[in-house]
This record gives sequence, structure tokens and C-alpha cells, in this order.
Amino acid sequence: MARQQSNANAHPNTDVHRRRATRPASHARSRLVALLKVALPALALMMLALIAAWPSLTEPPQPRIDADNGQLEMIRPRYFSADEKNQPFSVIADRAERSELEPDVVVLDQPEAEMTELDGTWVTLRSDRGWYDQHTGILKMRGAVRVMRDDGNEFTTDEAFADVKAGTAWGDVSVAGQGPQGVILAEGFRMTDRGKNVVFINQSKASVQSAESGGGKR
Repeated sequence: MARQQSNANAHPNTDVHRRRATRPASHARSRLVALLKVALPALALMMLALIAAWPSLTEPPQPRIDADNGQLEMIRPRYFSADEKNQPFSVIADRAERSELEPDVVVLDQPEAEMTELDGTWVTLRSDRGWYDQHTGILKMRGAVRVMRDDGNEFTTDEAFADVKAGTAWGDVSVAGQGPQGVILAEGFRMTDRGKNVVFINQSKASVQSAESGGGKR
């Protein structure tokens, strides 16, 4: 009789021990479920945001130099992009400010425009001042305009215009040029193909060295 009572008293302790053993696992599952309820919607939102941003991550930026609303000046603005052939071009300056008279025009101090071909050849234009028209994409450069090509040829003028995306530049004032092949004076120029082709207008003087004649002039 005593043995039966002892066994009966053992059952409640065993049940309590079992409940205590299973309670931590139950709490862990509850925490995991609660965590998944928060994490899964957040992960879904992150995926949707990434899908929405994908075009802006892959497409080149639009050819526009701009300042934030209310900001009239930018220090060291830099703009890099590429044309439809993936040929890079850039415009940088020491300072930029929006024109008070022409809202689409950005006034630049010490602008520098560079246009590069897929084969690595390049041309760079620098000047004291510049006016970039965001509507037409034309950069007007004035004051000590310097045009430099990767082959060592360069020329200077007082005023020039450039379409950096199209890879063209032109001017209708006096030009003085020099390089490995000699010097040239003209009254204007037309540049295409990112500096590969340059035509000087009303050429008044040309002194070009001939490689065949061992450095003589022709």
C-alpha cells in the first residue's frame, strides 16, 4: 500500500519536470515566429526598393548640372557621363552658380571639359570662364581657352563652344596652335570626333615639320 502511494506522489513531480523541460523550446519558437513576422516584411520592402532603383543604378546620369533647391552656388562641381556609344565625357569647374538672367544656364569658374574615344584618345578644353546651357548641352568657354589633344598638339583662343556629348567644338576668333609637327595661326577652328579631326579656318600661317625630311619644315 505504501508502494502505491509513493508511485502516486512521483507523477506530479514528473509532470512538472516535463513542463519545465519543454517551456524553453516553446519560448524559442515563439520568439522565432515573432522575429520572422518583422524580418520577412522588411526584407520584402528592401527587395522592392532595390527593384525600383535598378534603372537609376544602371543608366548613365542625364546631362544636367544642377544645384539643390535654394542653393545658388556649388564648389568644385563634377559631372561625368557617356554618350550612346559609351564614350565618356566630363565637365568640372572650381565653382558653379545659376545665372540670374537665364535659369537654364550655369556659370562656371575655371571650367574643364574632356571628351574621350573608346580607343583611349582624348581632348581637353580649359578656360577662365564658362556658361553651360542645360537645355542645349552647349558649353561656352571664354578667356584663355586652351585645347589640348593626347598627341601633344594644342592651341589657344579667346572664345570657343563645345558640345561635350557630341564630341565637337568650334570657334570664330583668332587661334594660335603648336605641337610636335609645328605651329599654326588661324581665324577659327572646327573640331569633330572628340578632337581627332580639327579644321582651321582662314589659316594665315602654317609651319609644319616633316618627319621624312628629318625635322625640316614644309
